[in-house]
Amino acid sequence: MTDFTMIKKLFHITKRNGFSHDEIQTIKNNFGELPQVFIDYYLELGKDERLNHTQDSLIKPEQFQYFKHSEYLIFYCENQRACVWGIHRNDLSRSNPPVYMSYDEKVWKMEFETLTDFFQAMAYLQTVFALEYGCESFYSIEQTDLDFIRENFKNKGISFRHWIGIEFYGNYDDSIITVMNNDDSFDLIYASSDKEHFDEMDRVLSKLGVVL
Repeated sequence: MTDFTMIKKLFHITKRNGFSHDEIQTIKNNFGELPQVFIDYYLELGKDERLNHTQDSLIKPEQFQYFKHSEYLIFYCENQRACVWGIHRNDLSRSNPPVYMSYDEKVWKMEFETLTDFFQAMAYLQTVFALEYGCESFYSIEQTDLDFIRENFKNKGISFRHWIGIEFYGNYDDSIITVMNNDDSFDLIYASSDKEHFDEMDRVLSKLGVVL
């Protein structure tokens, strides 16, 4: 079974909240073999709404018919379908395959080398909209502000390279600082499932940049 401990800690998930084996079978019926990490995620975490549908969305088993593609199994969608993420059909037999991103479903770029990295990064991104304690607005920050964040907060080690350009920081397992590339500046937002940890971040980060 794939270890999703980091995601569970972040969202304080203590019980399985996923789709059934029969629901997974409906996907298999259309695509054949599925990656083990894909199956494990759908079975264990797939139905958690905060994790999978607060901002961008995991494709539910009954929705795959609307995301048919000859080369890719599309399984995640930006909230306005501005882009999608998928697994190449030649990789479906791999346990933990790379994930590709596309804006038009014609040109695809590798976004993550493994499916586990993708799920981790997407969980980080959802936190700023889903967790109990979060800043109410985005902040526009400059390079010097980003340098300060990099010096004072740990890089989570996972980023969206092609889609916008998003980095994640934070000194606790239950806290995420999200920095998005916005041409000549950056957008900052942060959240935590722990009030003390959020307040600690907020005292410092709320002084950076300007509120959008």
